[in-house]
Amino acid sequence: MTAVRAGGDLGRDGLCSRFDSTGAETRVAVSRETRLPQHARDLIQRGWTQYADARAADNSIAHPCDGDAVSWSPLGALVAAVEHVSAREGEHAALGQLARTCTLLADILDTDSLEQWNDAPERARDDVVAALDQATADVPGQQANLPRFSPN
Repeated sequence: MTAVRAGGDLGRDGLCSRFDSTGAETRVAVSRETRLPQHARDLIQRGWTQYADARAADNSIAHPCDGDAVSWSPLGALVAAVEHVSAREGEHAALGQLARTCTLLADILDTDSLEQWNDAPERARDDVVAALDQATADVPGQQANLPRFSPN
């Protein structure tokens, strides 16, 4: 298995690659506010792990942004997504999207620890993908009431 570099990459056309469980790719429109959770979701869809932020193909622990990473926890996928969005849109945009995504996930999952939630024995990749799908949903007005990130 190779590192995910294309999954979730946002094209200049505002479209993002979304991969289903079979690896089939679909290009979908992604709003500026949902690019980070969308990228994290696509990473998890391609490979999910527990008890580490990310893993390499040999199941060793890897940094989430490392080219050897092939599976991610939600936290690791968010770290990789922040780097991805930051490189494309700037750090301020990435951190704003991260703040909104974390606020949404805290409400969706009703937990104080994303790591503990992910590492629960009953957790499955589909649970994580569903949570990120919900955080990615671009429901009118849903994100308007969320706090905006301020660098100050």
